[in-house]
Amino acid sequence: MKLALECRTNLLDHIQPFCDFDFILGHMVLEDDEYTAHYKESVKNKVVDNSVNEKGEPLSIAEMKEAFEKVEGTLVISPDWVGEAKKTYEIYEECVKEFGAPNVVGVLQGQTLDEVLSGLNFYQGMIAVPYDVLSEKTDPPWLMTLRRALVVAYIPQDRPVHLLGFTSLDEFDYYKNYPNITGIDTGAPVLLGLLGKDILDPLESKAEPTFNLMADKSLSQEQWVGVIRNIALLRRYIA
Repeated sequence: MKLALECRTNLLDHIQPFCDFDFILGHMVLEDDEYTAHYKESVKNKVVDNSVNEKGEPLSIAEMKEAFEKVEGTLVISPDWVGEAKKTYEIYEECVKEFGAPNVVGVLQGQTLDEVLSGLNFYQGMIAVPYDVLSEKTDPPWLMTLRRALVVAYIPQDRPVHLLGFTSLDEFDYYKNYPNITGIDTGAPVLLGLLGKDILDPLESKAEPTFNLMADKSLSQEQWVGVIRNIALLRRYIA
């Protein structure tokens, strides 16, 4: 399983060398020239996200296209709305028309397991499963772990899967025999290191987006040691 790490602009040069691919927040490309320049120069595969987790609403197709072109992206995460299957699956068709099916990653959404899994009938390429699928933002992370693992178990193993976000290290125990899970993006190892916390300890909450919680955080030597340790531990679990 490959790893991408989210971080604020001031940490890009420190964190991104530890990533297997780039996971780029679309709204940051539109708002931050330094952030954009960093990823435009990157030679890694570039997945451009719709930023629904950070902004509450996904970027429009036009905004996604602008961000995708600015960083010369590889894949794009189709716009999705948390818990809204119909709206999410309908806009996927528009996204495919704009970017081409091989370049679009569809996100599973819905209020019920049947609604979520119905996306398998619409999506043609890689499938993304968010950390909060079938959950509320205020639900405990351990419960999010179980619900996402349930969804992933129903996905045929000939369909490539990307995990949107991190819930717990325990989640990866469920995926040991799932070679179709190709990657995960998360800012958790970085944020926890900045807060002086260990990724081995269960997360207390996923109510606030990790990327947003990193705002205005500086990086001391002690914090850097914590970040590196957390990244190393995460890699051990996803290997």
